[in-house]
Amino acid sequence: MPISFTKTNPIPFAENYNRLSQTLPAIKGLAILMVVTYHLWQYSKGSPSFFQILAASKEYGFKSLVESLLSTLCLIGEQGVHFFLIASGFGLAASWWQRYQVSKSKSASFSVISFWRRRALRLLPLYWLAHLLALGLVLIKPDYVPYGQEIFAQGGIEVGAAIIASLTTLRNMIFKYYFFLNGAWWYVGLSIQLYLVFPLLIWFGKRWGWSILLFGSLLFSLIYRLLIVFLALDTLTTDILLKGALFPSRLFEFVFGIVVAIALIKWQNLNLVNIKKIPSFYLLIQNLLFERRWLVLPIFLLILGLACHWSSSEIWPILRVPADALIGVGEFCFVFQIMTMLTIPKKWLDVLGNYSYGIFLTHMNIFVGLWTVLNTVISFYWLRLAIVTMITCTLGIIFELCYNWVTKQYLSNKSA
Repeated sequence: MPISFTKTNPIPFAENYNRLSQTLPAIKGLAILMVVTYHLWQYSKGSPSFFQILAASKEYGFKSLVESLLSTLCLIGEQGVHFFLIASGFGLAASWWQRYQVSKSKSASFSVISFWRRRALRLLPLYWLAHLLALGLVLIKPDYVPYGQEIFAQGGIEVGAAIIASLTTLRNMIFKYYFFLNGAWWYVGLSIQLYLVFPLLIWFGKRWGWSILLFGSLLFSLIYRLLIVFLALDTLTTDILLKGALFPSRLFEFVFGIVVAIALIKWQNLNLVNIKKIPSFYLLIQNLLFERRWLVLPIFLLILGLACHWSSSEIWPILRVPADALIGVGEFCFVFQIMTMLTIPKKWLDVLGNYSYGIFLTHMNIFVGLWTVLNTVISFYWLRLAIVTMITCTLGIIFELCYNWVTKQYLSNKSA
């Protein structure tokens, strides 16, 4: 039975694409705020599980309940990475369409090498610069960089190998270097892998259809994650592989972002008069994102995904297999709908989103020292958490702004 697009949302499809594009910076801002808060809470609290938080909420009355609610919100911050994966797929697909599919007669040829070069120049220089910051902190105050201390204790050759593995993002495949200098940098390696397969995904989508690409990537990710769960691996290695050290584990979320972009752009010149021309698959995506009466479905997917993720370590590990796919789709559609309903200004989230990469690269090398210093000044834990998070994000923004300024000055002088 075809999915109906009701009159409750009489917004042209072109405007739907613009609404999502304009909301993405705020979504990314929320995502980086979630990630920073989660990592700081994890560092300072020892990363209790949901069931440990739940048990603690029953012990000491109202205060304990409030503490548990705040801890649960911090725990959910781990899921901020889903936003970045989907937003990345969306942005790349939208850019590809506008660059290569604008011709009415014939689409241009996709320059793969040019695409890879642009993405590498966008991603790697700032990432390499973040290494200088982390290594500088190691020389000044080693205790402020708790990640990879055992590598430095092994001498120069091992340190050199770890630095090379990190700079090239091979750290994702050499697990003894996985946490070197910064435990969050695995995402850079994941991004590089996804950029490498992006041209293949576009070819597959054009050749076999975007819905086939989406369901194929879902099947591929689920099979990979199922294999990891059933292999006789230690807990840490299993977690690293499922989290996204290698791209198959998170391919579906990236492809979901691609297909969302295609669904909104491909049919943006249509209106409600010729709505019947649009396949039901694309209407489903439109409804999940823009129909308020469909909001219950993203909420259900999000809750189910969190339940699977949190229960996998306590009950059945196999529940981890579908968790990220459920959380990713549910979380993204839910948050976007909520943001479009709210009338409060979101400019501060836009700022965080626009400079989220600088914040991401530096936050784990900044908040350790800040937490240590403010630990003796501010006794109230949650106030200290909020202040350190705010300062950490601000310094991350300054880091990227300085890089952008230097790059602009260098390029301007070079061109002159």
